[in-house]
Amino acid sequence: MNEIEVIFKSPTFWAIFVPALVGVITFYLSKAAERESEWRKEKLRLYLSFVEALSGITDCEKSIENDIKFAKACNDLHALSPQQVLKALHRYQETMAISNTSSTPKEKQIALNMLMLEMRKDLKVKPKDKKSEFQMLLWTSGRKKDL
Repeated sequence: MNEIEVIFKSPTFWAIFVPALVGVITFYLSKAAERESEWRKEKLRLYLSFVEALSGITDCEKSIENDIKFAKACNDLHALSPQQVLKALHRYQETMAISNTSSTPKEKQIALNMLMLEMRKDLKVKPKDKKSEFQMLLWTSGRKKDL
């Protein structure tokens, strides 16, 4: 019998190897879960910042400062958001553009709903949203600002 066969038949080898292997696998899986959690927290921060900026461009909250915050928040989304979120963002931006005089309130609402649904899907919000029932409503202070 050669040395390798002796080692593999040794109970001591298996008593050391199996727990070590389990430890390595456990460490790897816990680190992967930790990285995923950090990634998700960062995306959540980014999405919440975007929604805050979005709230600042509603009719009664509108200001030059809020327009700039919204533009920055849109640009920031490109750093971590998946392509489906970015497609929905671009559709929303096209629908809301001042130059787009043909977009209806319904089209704007649909574009906003799709953007929020894609963000929530990316964050793996549970339970899953029902596209047909989801509606994003933006609340405002109701106070008019002087532009």
